[in-house]
Amino acid sequence: MLSKAERRVGRALLADYPSAGLASAARLAERAEVSPPTVLRFAQSLGYDGFTALQVALRAELSARSNGPITRLPDVPSTGSLLDRLLTQANAQDDRAAKTLAQLPASALEAAVTLLADTRRAVWLHGGRFSHLLALHLAAHLEQLRPGVKALDDPSGRDLGVMLELSRTDVVVLFDYHRYQRSAADLAAWVHRAGATVLLITDDLACPVAPDAEVVLAASSTVGTTYQSMTAGFLLTELLIPLVMDTIGEPARTRMALWEDQRRAQLLP
Repeated sequence: MLSKAERRVGRALLADYPSAGLASAARLAERAEVSPPTVLRFAQSLGYDGFTALQVALRAELSARSNGPITRLPDVPSTGSLLDRLLTQANAQDDRAAKTLAQLPASALEAAVTLLADTRRAVWLHGGRFSHLLALHLAAHLEQLRPGVKALDDPSGRDLGVMLELSRTDVVVLFDYHRYQRSAADLAAWVHRAGATVLLITDDLACPVAPDAEVVLAASSTVGTTYQSMTAGFLLTELLIPLVMDTIGEPARTRMALWEDQRRAQLLP
């Protein structure tokens, strides 16, 4: 259990994570308005031998975050047929996805579904370079179930008007996967200034946005791949859809029927 002063150190660290922890203990103490020995006790309360050991862990985490796909290239090419290699990786990622989804806190899942199903709230979705595909995927399904759903392509540019009009009832679903992007943290900060709610879908609780999100769903299926895998992320978005539909109830089914009726002329028999 952290003391009141140690919690102040923790808040100061999270306010500029991990940079605040990479400065001196005296500097972090100054930011938290506590004494340097309190910073040492904070590190020890977290299980480290001292502040230096905490900094070593922070530097290792920062290095892991910045590693791109080129650093994960195998030393030697994989062997076996293309089909064997594909199926081996598919099985590994499927197993990993199932295991990581099983670790989702029930309370977080319930909170996420409640937010997405609340038709009184507008839902905006955004992601990073690759994870934006997840945002578009979830948005395409959600808009068939309920009104007030839109993917944000460029929050600081073309969609700036939306950002200026965010209200306390709005929900921003933010996808942020390794390598984590500064733009995601900036967007989360903007959302909070507007009083809106951040629902973060990510691959790891080490995501810099996680401490500031109201609801976090973390699901990672990476298994020794050169590129970070979003298998669990896509699976999670698909599995959320029936849960949201059941929670909304008959209005969602009626909207789906109207949607299909309008699209009938566009589809081939």
